[in-house]
Amino acid sequence: MSNVLFFPVKGNDAKLLKICKVATAHVQRKERLIILVSDQIAFEFVDELLWRLPEEGFLPHPNPFLTIETEPNGEASAIFNLQPLAFLQNNSFKKIYELEDYTSSEKLRLSKQRYQMYRNAGYPITVETD
Repeated sequence: MSNVLFFPVKGNDAKLLKICKVATAHVQRKERLIILVSDQIAFEFVDELLWRLPEEGFLPHPNPFLTIETEPNGEASAIFNLQPLAFLQNNSFKKIYELEDYTSSEKLRLSKQRYQMYRNAGYPITVETD
């Protein structure tokens, strides 16, 4: 069963930097990461983000270690779920990354809902504290 890691974020910049930090770490370790988005608008936003950040360089993608998808396609060590619902469809990922999003009351409600869905399904959950 996948381990779920929630990242608390309180601002939009923190969200964007966390996504880029996780993606960069996976590319450097040569561990495939799928960034899971809900639609084409989100796809284009994340795509542009990865070409702009990190500031010291961009993350070329798609590449064998980093893709953006609306439905997971293929094997990967981890998934960064940016969809509104918990990702409970596939247990082949070692890790599922989630945002505990404090940028709006609606996003926080969805974060708590995803947390509860994972907990109810028996997933091990960790909340980053740094």
